[in-house]
Amino acid sequence: MYKFHNHPYLKLNLSQFNFNNHILNRFKNTFNYLPNDNYIKNNTRKRLYRNYIIEKEINNIFSIYPTSKNTFTQNVQDDRKNERTFELISEPMNPFIIDFLTMSSKLLNHNHPFQKISVDFHQVRQVCYPNLESHNSMEGIHKDGADYIISATVLNRFNITGGYSSIYDNNKNRLDTYLLNNNDFIFQNDKDLYHYVSPIYYQPLTDATVNEGYRDIVGIDIKFI
Repeated sequence: MYKFHNHPYLKLNLSQFNFNNHILNRFKNTFNYLPNDNYIKNNTRKRLYRNYIIEKEINNIFSIYPTSKNTFTQNVQDDRKNERTFELISEPMNPFIIDFLTMSSKLLNHNHPFQKISVDFHQVRQVCYPNLESHNSMEGIHKDGADYIISATVLNRFNITGGYSSIYDNNKNRLDTYLLNNNDFIFQNDKDLYHYVSPIYYQPLTDATVNEGYRDIVGIDIKFI
C-alpha cells in the first residue's frame, strides 16, 4: 500500500489497484447522462452526487453505506460555504463506486488510521467549447474544507488541452504540478495542503467534427466523524 513521504499527498493511477476494466468502462459511459450543475450558469459543468458513511470493521474490512443526503456544504470562507442541492447518483452501490471508495478507505487508513468517515462523492463532467473554457477551480488556490480529498480522478479527456493539477503547502508554495491523464488521481491531506486546477480549453485532438471538449472526473471529500 502507498504511504506518504515528504508531503501528505500521492499521485497514483487506478491501474495500480487492479480495477476491473469492464466495471470501469461501464461507469465511464454514465458520464454521458449527467444533468447540468445548476450552480454553474454557463452550462460548463454537469454533476451527480452521493454521500456515504464508511466504517472500519475488524481486519480492516470497510462497510459502506449510502445516505439520502442531497445537500453539500464546505467548511470554507468563500461562496462554497453555502448549501447546495445536487441530484443524487441513482445507483449508489455501483460496483465502480464501491471499489473506488474501498480503495480510498484503504489509502486513508494506511496513512491516517480511522474508525468512521463521511465521504462526499462527486461525479463531474467539465465541458468546454471553441470560445468558452471550463473552470473547476474558479476560487483559485484553495482547500475544500475536508480532512482528506481525492481532488480529481480523471476518467476521460476528450478534445481538450489544459486541466493541470497543482499542489501547494500551507504557505501556498507550489510543490508539484501534474497533467492527469486517464485513470490518474491525486489523494491528499486537505488540512495541510492547498490545490488548484487550471481551466480546460477546447482543442480538437480526438474528433474535429465535434464542437465541444470535456474532462470526466470523480472526486471525494473525506471527513472524520
